Amino acid sequence: MKKLAIAFAIVAAAVSAIALSIELQQNTPRYVELANLVVLTLTLVVLVWYAYDTNAIATVTRERWTREGVLGTSYNVVLADRATVGDHGRTLMQFTNASALIVRANVNCNFQIYGIPVSWGELYDGRRDWILYPNQFSQGWFEIEGLLQHQGKSVAAMQSEANDQNRNRQLTMHLALRFTDELGVTRNLPPRKYYFDFRRWAWIPELGA
Repeated sequence: MKKLAIAFAIVAAAVSAIALSIELQQNTPRYVELANLVVLTLTLVVLVWYAYDTNAIATVTRERWTREGVLGTSYNVVLADRATVGDHGRTLMQFTNASALIVRANVNCNFQIYGIPVSWGELYDGRRDWILYPNQFSQGWFEIEGLLQHQGKSVAAMQSEANDQNRNRQLTMHLALRFTDELGVTRNLPPRKYYFDFRRWAWIPELGA
């Protein structure tokens, strides 16, 4: 774009210079017309350069908004502050949108109990987007006890069954997140697997790919 603006300015200046040279060689040069030509050429060059600067500013602004949009969105999965070992296991799903843009978060938790899928509803299995408003913190929750009941299990039963061989597959969450801002920019985070350790009473993320 910059090269195009410079090329246009050079061509306009060259055409104007040729016209001036030809006219000045006449016996009675039309000085008023020549002055108008110079003014018009300069005005045209300034307008083209202004259009280039405006486009450059818009591009920089869009890139900044893009960086501050989906890239500025973070999440956290944590047990509620008042959660105690053996209770319902209320787990908080937290999102922070630090940008000036509205961001939609598509959340698919992919819960499984011993490999059998269970769901906590449309906001947690990707059927409905979360709306994350600019510069705001958003929070939802699900309960481990409620998930277990889908398979006729309970927290107490899972605690009694827990051992070193099955503790990382009793209750798992293969979390997939997609963030899309109002400019249409999308960011897909790599899926991350968690398992709930009923002995340690904590969600444990797998750190490797």
